[in-house]
Amino acid sequence: MSSGRMRYAPTSKLFIYSMSTLYVVSPPLEIFEGLKPELRQRIVTLPDFLRYPAGRIKGITRSLLVGRIPLPKQILYYWFPKEHFDRLVRAQAGDAILIYEACNVRVLRAIRPYLPKGVPCYIYYCNPVETTFRRPAEELKAIRALGYRLTSFDPCEAERYGMACTGQYFRYPDRQPGGITSDCFFCGLPKDRAALLHDLRTRLEAEALTCDFVIPRTPAEKLTYPQYLDRLSRTRCVIDICQQGQTGLTRRPLEALFYGKKLLTNNPQIASYDFYRPQNVFILGKDPADSLRAFIESPIAEVPEPVRAAYDVNGWIRHYLP
Repeated sequence: MSSGRMRYAPTSKLFIYSMSTLYVVSPPLEIFEGLKPELRQRIVTLPDFLRYPAGRIKGITRSLLVGRIPLPKQILYYWFPKEHFDRLVRAQAGDAILIYEACNVRVLRAIRPYLPKGVPCYIYYCNPVETTFRRPAEELKAIRALGYRLTSFDPCEAERYGMACTGQYFRYPDRQPGGITSDCFFCGLPKDRAALLHDLRTRLEAEALTCDFVIPRTPAEKLTYPQYLDRLSRTRCVIDICQQGQTGLTRRPLEALFYGKKLLTNNPQIASYDFYRPQNVFILGKDPADSLRAFIESPIAEVPEPVRAAYDVNGWIRHYLP
């Protein structure tokens, strides 16, 4: 057992005492706020300081140098802020590191020599790697060879690329949903599903169902996550349209589960999950199209609390806690 030691948590501005610490780079903070105090005190969250830097000179020099040749830590500070980079460098035996969506092999190669030996460093992919990497098999193999432990939300991708599957997760809402203002709600980038979303909205409105679709095409049209959850809390049914080739859960099914909403999805794999109830989930292409309105207007079936709790962030984070 590792000895206890003092830790400084930048999110709380307080010194805390813990046996071990998980350093998490670029987590969804709104969801991590749902962590219980005893877990939150063991976690240090850091911003996405490994992302492509702002500024033309920094971008060009990073592309030319980082990960191509060994660089001293003092040089890496030019691209990776010292205050955040050093938090990882100072991790001790018994700690662990978790990085969200790291996909730049050269960046991961450049920082790897400075991450403490004996401290496991996980990477969690919460989006399909087929859309994250140009050459997923080759690049994931290179990242694994550097000593990173790869994990995924998608069981099929995890098996295909030799990653551990830790699944998808959410958190319990802070408050009860507001009054209902729409029958169906979708929010997301168009990606490869614009035509499908257009046809689906036309079909829903033909059934006299009110639709709240937010498909931003400019930054000004995007919702913050709290705004998104507020809109979601005011609908009867959440729409989940997966990208091509995706089989793992997006976060939308779990948002629907925790907020007590119906779900309309094109992911047939959802029927294999323990929270699936035909009264709550309508699968496009499988369930009868002429029953869509009746589905949305029918009562929702209760899902046992232990089933829902299994998808809470407090359980999910234990995959990575040292």
